[in-house]
Amino acid sequence: METVLTTLPSATETERLLLVLVQPADAGSRVELRQQSFSKSIGWFTQSTVNMEPGQVAALRSALGMTVGKSTSRLPREFSTVTPAAWQPRVVHADSA
Repeated sequence: METVLTTLPSATETERLLLVLVQPADAGSRVELRQQSFSKSIGWFTQSTVNMEPGQVAALRSALGMTVGKSTSRLPREFSTVTPAAWQPRVVHADSA
């Protein structure tokens, strides 16, 4: 089963990053960061995928200073400001058993 956690817009309307929680029935969970492009003829498609195991996600959160009770003071100010994105629906995909 796949659950889209969030969509991160890019500087252009034809690029985005998708953060997806992948929970296969036969293996452990992982997070995928998918770089996607948009084509009028086929819609959104994945250009590349980075698979992250739970320990890697935890290490990334720690490196970004996002652990409980901590601020993101280690990052420059522009990394703490979220730019409002155009509304996008959450997409959930589940393979049938």
